[in-house]
Amino acid sequence: MRKFIIAGFILAAVAVTVFSIGSFIMAQEQTPPESVTHDTSFGKVTFSHKGHIASGATCKDCHHMAETPVKQCESCHTADAKVSAKDAYHKNCIDCHKAKEKGPSGCMDCHKKG
Repeated sequence: MRKFIIAGFILAAVAVTVFSIGSFIMAQEQTPPESVTHDTSFGKVTFSHKGHIASGATCKDCHHMAETPVKQCESCHTADAKVSAKDAYHKNCIDCHKAKEKGPSGCMDCHKKG
């Protein structure tokens, strides 16, 4: 009986290890688009993944749930959610830019008409 318990623990440890390695590899293989443009009522906002990655940002800095594959913000932050996509973007982006004293923090710095 003791051999079965030990074998079960070993099997569980191997399964967790394989799952963890697989998740890590999938996360490394996911390449974000160079930029993403959001059409808002206040004007288009273009977010540069390339620029943020070059400045040292990681996926987890914005995609706080760090799911694989990474979901779009609007998939959770809906208009009916506790925190809307608009509020999430404004809080996350503006707070980060102010804290680092780098990047746009005014409305028209991000929102471009036309």
